[in-house]
Amino acid sequence: MKALFSRSSRPPIFLLAISLIVLTISGQCFSQTNLLNADAPISFPETFVVGPQGDVYVLDTNLSTLFALESQSGKLKRVCGAEKLKAPTDVAVDRQGNLWVLSAVRSRIFRMNSSCDVQTEIVSKQLPLRIAANSFGEVVVLNANGNNLFEVFGADGKWLRGFGKRLDYKDEVTSSELSDGRIAPDRSGGFFFSFNYPPLIRHYGRQGNLISEFKPASDVEIAPPNVSVSKRGKFTTVNSSYQILVLDMAVDTQNRLYLLMSGKSKVSALSEGTRKLTVVAGSGRVLKTAQLEYNFHRLASGNRRLYLLRNRKPLRLDAYPAL
Repeated sequence: MKALFSRSSRPPIFLLAISLIVLTISGQCFSQTNLLNADAPISFPETFVVGPQGDVYVLDTNLSTLFALESQSGKLKRVCGAEKLKAPTDVAVDRQGNLWVLSAVRSRIFRMNSSCDVQTEIVSKQLPLRIAANSFGEVVVLNANGNNLFEVFGADGKWLRGFGKRLDYKDEVTSSELSDGRIAPDRSGGFFFSFNYPPLIRHYGRQGNLISEFKPASDVEIAPPNVSVSKRGKFTTVNSSYQILVLDMAVDTQNRLYLLMSGKSKVSALSEGTRKLTVVAGSGRVLKTAQLEYNFHRLASGNRRLYLLRNRKPLRLDAYPAL
């Protein structure tokens, strides 16, 4: 499989017309031969994060493998795989450079050092869906069930607090599905969260207080979801049809939100990605909109750059100077 990662060797060209910024990145392209060695092929880079020193960690959920794109050398290396990671589904990195890895199917969260040696293990009974590390080195966990939508644990794995309510659709499976979303930590210990439906972003403080909420501006009309749940014996079947407006989001050092905007149906949004990028203030006020050169699925902010990941063929990891 060919994997292509592009990085800019100089700032991109900005073409400004009304409120539309067209980002054209120019620079050197690196092929699989340049970035990947023979024992570290990439299959499906589900998600990625940027560490405090600018290193980019990419989680391949197909291979149960974690890769690192080193900030100094620009080389992609294998950090660890299935010998230490057990069905990983999400990754986070804290301010100390410690890695947090979620295994949702095992309901466990691990804090690891740079060699993937486990330092802390958290066992959750609430079916954790996603994780993120806040600016105080705590890990925020998004739950599929339980009384709290979010739980926060310290670096030692100690439970600190729980807060937030998932939206009630009178069915536990439906409520969990639609209350899923993306977590983007701010610079004050809190975080932003985007719901699958309704297309709503909430800003929580470190202690769980709701600071603000807003619906991102979009020219795409979002229809009500259609989720049905049927049970036959011990088996449960879920058929869900809804649009995902915010595919992913990140926060920069100025607390500006970068939103990958889709609006397509769930399957199309997750598989196709999007070229639409919107930058908003914490209040939801639109600052800039951009049309990207390629479709992307994930984004992250760090090291004074905005990183964009395309996790379907052809794979790409592009870096832009922060807008």
